[in-house]
Amino acid sequence: MKINLTGFIFILIIVQLNFCCSRVNNNNNNTSRVIKYESSGNFPAGKIASYTIATGSTFNEPLATLPWTKEITYAINVTAANIAVSGNGGLPGQTVTTVVKRGGAVISNTIATTDTAGSFSKSAPVIVF
Repeated sequence: MKINLTGFIFILIIVQLNFCCSRVNNNNNNTSRVIKYESSGNFPAGKIASYTIATGSTFNEPLATLPWTKEITYAINVTAANIAVSGNGGLPGQTVTTVVKRGGAVISNTIATTDTAGSFSKSAPVIVF
């Protein structure tokens, strides 16, 4: 079953609401507020990255191609940040890897694999400032 763009945005909202259950262990004394998101993989079709922007709200960005990167310096009043990547129209078994770096150090590496319908949705662990 193919899911339209509105359906993906709805799924991303649900993922954003549910990601609070998974958190990055931020006890590594890295206090940087500079986060870099990097997505790569062999998924060719429509993708959306939904991520926390510098001021704390969420932005849905269509990704035309991979690899894709976004570096954000978060405002002091932002307490947490996250990214979720979703897509449809691919082939079963294709992957998208999202690496999250804080202050240049890798803090998470999340791999999403398409299901039998060629779709995926995966959220990286939450970054707590």
